Amino acid sequence: MAVSSVGSSELLTETNDPALDQRVSIAFIVIDTIFMLVFYVSRYFNPKAVGVPMVVCNTLCYVFCMGSAVTGILMVKIGGVGCHVDAVPVTTFETWLQLSKVLEFTYTPAVMLAKLAALFLYYQVFEVPRYRHIIAATGVILILQGLISVILAFSICRPFRYFWTQAVDVNDGTCGDVMLFYKSYSIPSLVTDVVILVLPWPILLRLQMRTSEKIGLILTFLAASLGIITCALRFSVFFTVPLFSDPTWYASGGPMIYALVEPSIYMIASILPTTRHLYRRVCREVRQTAQLRSVNSNSDPEISGSLSQSADLQRCNRPHLGEGWPALSKVLSFVGVTNSS
Repeated sequence: MAVSSVGSSELLTETNDPALDQRVSIAFIVIDTIFMLVFYVSRYFNPKAVGVPMVVCNTLCYVFCMGSAVTGILMVKIGGVGCHVDAVPVTTFETWLQLSKVLEFTYTPAVMLAKLAALFLYYQVFEVPRYRHIIAATGVILILQGLISVILAFSICRPFRYFWTQAVDVNDGTCGDVMLFYKSYSIPSLVTDVVILVLPWPILLRLQMRTSEKIGLILTFLAASLGIITCALRFSVFFTVPLFSDPTWYASGGPMIYALVEPSIYMIASILPTTRHLYRRVCREVRQTAQLRSVNSNSDPEISGSLSQSADLQRCNRPHLGEGWPALSKVLSFVGVTNSS
């Protein structure tokens, strides 16, 4: 791991907005917690739509995301993030390297678990055999990728401690190409993101339902692939930013923020489809409450008749499935829409 000298005394006093990294970390602690609470509430009202494997994966992912966020804050507070490496004490740089290793061990399982949660959701909803085979194969790839990444994180430096002791003694051991390791992880991660993105489309497009309902349903499942955006951004950063030429400086901003945000985005993306049923429930309760208040205030029998007609109209407008796709009734029941075909 080569670290070049910055030189100029003016450069040594510069900072690369480390407060931004800290604000992002704190913000996602709050955001992740809110989404997890919504996720648990959604499961409470619709337990059949959210299986136990998905609950386990998202809960563990949340724990690792909290670990990443706390690590990000510590990197700013005691790791010298945002300062040129030549401007921080050697012991501070050593601390940054230690925290970077901690971030590796929280980031990798968090991403894997969030993607597995999305795949468990798809496996539960889409009961078409060939799709379940693809989902299972993608899950195996994710697990293998996660295991290999953890093994490489442990073994890329020998002895293991040399990843951070090199800041004090460069002769204490040897390290492989850490940047190549980061880049190599990004490629299969991007591929699995694409698979998760396109997997539901052939099924969803076959649904015969109102255009507004279909668009809403497509957007619901499209949300499960939002992580592909942060993955692509992180992919580009690792191929364009010379991170280890000035580690504490370049870590601030792009590389560190994407490492903190990406697992959280994956987790939120896997949670969003499960909230559609809760959203529909809340809207229905609000609408019914407003209608009852209107009936009670007016005491007009014609209003009651119009409410009854509205309910009949809703039953007539229920979506139905295309021929040859009986298994898609699970999709509709998942999002809280009753199939009438």
